[in-house]
Amino acid sequence: CSRRLRGDCSRRLRGGGGMGLSMDRPTHRLRGGGMDFSMDELQKAMSDPEALEELKRLTSNPEAMAEVRAMMDDPEFRAQMTAMVDEGGAEKLALVKEQLASNDELGGAINEMGPSLGAALDLLKRSCEDAAALEAACSALLSLVRNLAQRPEEERYRTLRTGSPALRERLTRHAGGLLSLEAIGFRADQEELRAREGRRAEAKEEGGEEEEDLELRIGDEARGAAALRRAEQLIATAQREGRAASGLATEHELPFALCVALPSIRAVIGGDSELASGLTKLLLQNDEFRAVLSGPAAEVALPSILGMLRSQAGLRGVLEYFYPEVATPRGHRVRAVSTVGEWKAAVEAAGDRPLVALLGRADDPPSRMLV
Repeated sequence: CSRRLRGDCSRRLRGGGGMGLSMDRPTHRLRGGGMDFSMDELQKAMSDPEALEELKRLTSNPEAMAEVRAMMDDPEFRAQMTAMVDEGGAEKLALVKEQLASNDELGGAINEMGPSLGAALDLLKRSCEDAAALEAACSALLSLVRNLAQRPEEERYRTLRTGSPALRERLTRHAGGLLSLEAIGFRADQEELRAREGRRAEAKEEGGEEEEDLELRIGDEARGAAALRRAEQLIATAQREGRAASGLATEHELPFALCVALPSIRAVIGGDSELASGLTKLLLQNDEFRAVLSGPAAEVALPSILGMLRSQAGLRGVLEYFYPEVATPRGHRVRAVSTVGEWKAAVEAAGDRPLVALLGRADDPPSRMLV
C-alpha cells in the first residue's frame, strides 16, 4: 500500500485519475478507477514514514489540494464513500481520521482545507424535514454566495452571526447548515471558539446549555470568483434535487427523505440494470414496502431503510427482504418467525451477521427476519 501511495497518490489526484477505496471485501472505484487499497491497508500506511511524507508533500501543493477538494465534492465519490461506511467501515474510517489529525502538519492542512461542501449539502438534505425547509436553507446559502460574488468588498457580506434568528430558522438549525457555511469559507475566530467552549463547559456544569452565537468571517481565498462559482453550482444542484424530490414525493406518495436520497442511491447502483429495476419496482409496486414507509413505524424504520439503500449490498438485502419468495444466488436469507423459540434460533444462527426484522401486523402475526 505504501509503495502505491508513494508512487501513485499525487499523480492520481492531480492527473484526473482516481483512487479506489475498499473495505476488506469489495473495491469501490472512485472518479473513474485508479489505485485500490483497503481501509486496513490505509491504516497501516498511516504508520509508514515514507507514505506520510508523500501525503505531506501532497497537502503542500495547492493544485493537488484543489483536485482533492473537487474529488470530495464529486457526487459519485461521496456516494461510494457513504456506501463503504454503510457496509461497515465507519469505525476504521474514524480511526484513519484520528491518525491523520494526530499528525500536526497533516491535521493542520486538513483543517485548513475545511469540509467538503458537497458532503455538507448531503447532510443538509438528509436533515431537512421537508421540501420547504430544504428550499429555505439552499436559498439562504445561495443568497450569501451571490452577494459575495457581486459585492466582494462590502464588509456586511463577509461576516455573519450564527445566532441570527433568521439565519437559524432558515439554515443553522439543521445538521449540515453550519458545516455548509464552513465549507464555503466562513470560519470563526479561534479565540472566540475557545471562549465558547469555556462557556459551554460552565453551562453544562450548571445544568444549562450555551446558546450558539458565533461571528463567522470568510477569508480572501474563499471569496475568489472560481471558489464562489463552484459553491453556487453545488448549492443550486442541491436545490434542484430538493425540488425534484418534492415532485416525486407528491406524485408517487413517497417520503420526501427517501426521494431526496435517490440521486446518491442511483450513484451507488451505477450501471447495474437489475438493481435499478428492482429499486423502481420496490418503490412503486411493493405494497408492503410502501405501507412500512407510511405506517405508524415509518419514522423509526425509514432511517434504517435509507442506510441500507445507500450500498449495493444493503439494497440487495432490502429487495430480498420485501421479495422473500425470489431465490437469489446466495439462497434464501429471509426466514419467517412467529414464536419466541424461532426468534431465538434465528438470532443464534445469525452469529455476528447483521439482522433486519419486520414485526408482523395484528392481522398477520408472523414476522420476518433477514440474515
